[in-house]
Amino acid sequence: HLPRASVATLRLPVPDVAAQRAFWDPVASWLGWTPTGAPDGTAAYTGAGLGLVFTPGARASPPSSGVTLTLEAPSPAAVARLKDLLQAQHPHSIVSGSEEGLRFQDPAGLTWEYTPPSV
Repeated sequence: HLPRASVATLRLPVPDVAAQRAFWDPVASWLGWTPTGAPDGTAAYTGAGLGLVFTPGARASPPSSGVTLTLEAPSPAAVARLKDLLQAQHPHSIVSGSEEGLRFQDPAGLTWEYTPPSV
């Protein structure tokens, strides 16, 4: 058997990288992530041991595909704080939300979930 492999980077094609960057620059900062040097025409962030790169291209799958990317929140209070920030800056991005978990969509229609660890 090979040693366990970790997911290091998610590369996600999006129709409008500039719109992704405008959305994700503040959101990444709120999550404690950092923008990274990326090739022209892409937007990239690192945090919590994961790289996230948005590349130009058609959306890989429509939002109705049922795919949701989950980010682990440190606490229910962090979920509430992110919800408040999104409500103030990107109110149309929120799909649903409570202290148990927040679902939101970015400009490319990718669905994200921010939830505290289960007990």
